[in-house]
Amino acid sequence: MNDAYVKARREADKAIRAAVLKGQYPYLSALDEILPDDYPHSMVRLGTMEIPLSQIVGTKTAGRKNTFACNFMPAADPQTEFAAKWGSLYNYQETSGIQDPVLVFEYKHRFYVQEGNKRVSVMKYLDVPTILADVTRILPDEKDPLYEEFLVWYKATGLYEPEITTPGGYQKLADLLGYSLNQVWTDEQKRRLTALYYRFCKSAEKYGLEGPQGEAFLAFVSVYGLEGLRVSDETAYQKQFVRVKEALRKENRPAAIAVKPQEKKADPLNEVKKVLPLPLPFAHKPLRIAFLYEASPKESAAVFDHELGRIILEKRLGSKVQTDTYENCQDVAVLRKALTDASENHDVIITTFPEAFEDTYRAAVRKPERTFLNCSGNMTKNVLPVYDVRMYEAKFLLGALAAVFADSHRIAYLSEMPREGTIAEINAFAIGAAMIDPYAEIILSWKDQLDAEWQEQMKALDISVFSGTELPDLHGDSMKYGIWQLKDGNTVNLANPVINWGNYYTRLAESLLEGQVSFRASHLNYWWGMSAEVLDVRVSGSLPYSSRKLVQLLKNGLIHEKLNPFDGELHSQTGIIKGPYDAKLSNEEILHMQWLNDNIIGSLPYQQEPSV
Repeated sequence: MNDAYVKARREADKAIRAAVLKGQYPYLSALDEILPDDYPHSMVRLGTMEIPLSQIVGTKTAGRKNTFACNFMPAADPQTEFAAKWGSLYNYQETSGIQDPVLVFEYKHRFYVQEGNKRVSVMKYLDVPTILADVTRILPDEKDPLYEEFLVWYKATGLYEPEITTPGGYQKLADLLGYSLNQVWTDEQKRRLTALYYRFCKSAEKYGLEGPQGEAFLAFVSVYGLEGLRVSDETAYQKQFVRVKEALRKENRPAAIAVKPQEKKADPLNEVKKVLPLPLPFAHKPLRIAFLYEASPKESAAVFDHELGRIILEKRLGSKVQTDTYENCQDVAVLRKALTDASENHDVIITTFPEAFEDTYRAAVRKPERTFLNCSGNMTKNVLPVYDVRMYEAKFLLGALAAVFADSHRIAYLSEMPREGTIAEINAFAIGAAMIDPYAEIILSWKDQLDAEWQEQMKALDISVFSGTELPDLHGDSMKYGIWQLKDGNTVNLANPVINWGNYYTRLAESLLEGQVSFRASHLNYWWGMSAEVLDVRVSGSLPYSSRKLVQLLKNGLIHEKLNPFDGELHSQTGIIKGPYDAKLSNEEILHMQWLNDNIIGSLPYQQEPSV
């Protein structure tokens, strides 16, 4: 009896028991049972190549599926002819090496064996990473965006690994490698990636880096680049894996979103501090905060607002904080240098624009002893806390006010290309308008797609009320922001949102100083709004008192959480989102909504037609 077969069968028994306990099928799946009989088989023969054994998951037909456990280890009795043949193949592999390719079908990035099941089983037992195979691809009949991304990757590389399961991940990996997916890679480029990937997989197993290996590889390269895999110092090499492992562990936890600041805790030492003439020996040193700006405050109204917030923070907290600024970080090289410099000398590093998210994330993984924050709605990576305002609340008020002045029942909404929260802002505006005027229509246009005649087109539609950017253009018409009206050839500003970054930064800093929250420990994302006194709407004093009263009433409802634009009945362009008594949308649903309200004329820029 072959000892290797006995050991392999034990592995099969373990896998079968584990699968049964989990309520899973314990043997191999069969592709013919996965695909319906009338499936329109569109096949492409790819030829002979090395394929990853980890992606071979079953057989083509059902005939042999019960002969192997779900991990492809042999399940037949050791006294059978099957066991003898398996043992002979094992011996042959050990002495001469199996050279004949197995015959497989690939379906949705997984392989099913038509011929050569025992060869696959032996190679999996020996923990060989790849096997030579003659591959035929069966193309899925239904649309699968992630698989389509893989096909673009495969066309350029001819590689099945690394396997990426995050949308956009293949393009991101190619960008990190400095290669294009629009042209075929050279053999040297393929060998380079494959060698680094397999080295990574061995190290990941050694240092306990969990999760899908392709995703872990992408996370590692995102933080440390390919040069991180070439580090020769074993201690430094291990430290990198430990940090990425911790980052992935945090990311796997559900994202937490705080919608208002925590209540201040009573300080039991307050009375003692009043009578002590000297500072306590364990008093904190100043909290050192670095602010990284996209541009100069002199050139950007948005940066000026953040700078004003920083100045207010310093004035309010005095010697408790020490702040520095880094300007013009829109350039990637400048941003990365600023992150490196700031993390050497500051406790908290704040990047104030969403485009800095990825580089801030990398810095946060590399420097876990520091606190990093990014101003964006990208609340997806728990290792990097983000903060933003619930701008949709202000847009809800602006929509209601705009409807008052839109005599034609039409309002133009000019939007930047969507990012996290943008669609919620558009929908909240539309819902606010519809509450005042049930016949209101929101004409949605994307600013990047406007042509030179757009103003004439709006005029032809009898539109005189517009919604645009939150802040004025320092180099353009200073009245065309928030919502404005064209009246007798003149621009009249009606109202605009106001973000109080001074309140925001003061409360964040106080939370750290008072020990109420540790960003590194909690990994909360901060999405504060009107109830936190960080967001308001400024209404023109020239408007009728009744209009100002309307805005104030609606604002009070938002502040005291008696009103929410996404509570109650909601209708998209194509159907009902929720009924009148269903629970209001969650923060995650609001941030990531992909539908437009039923009174919006227009579509999302990446959709051919509106969808729920």
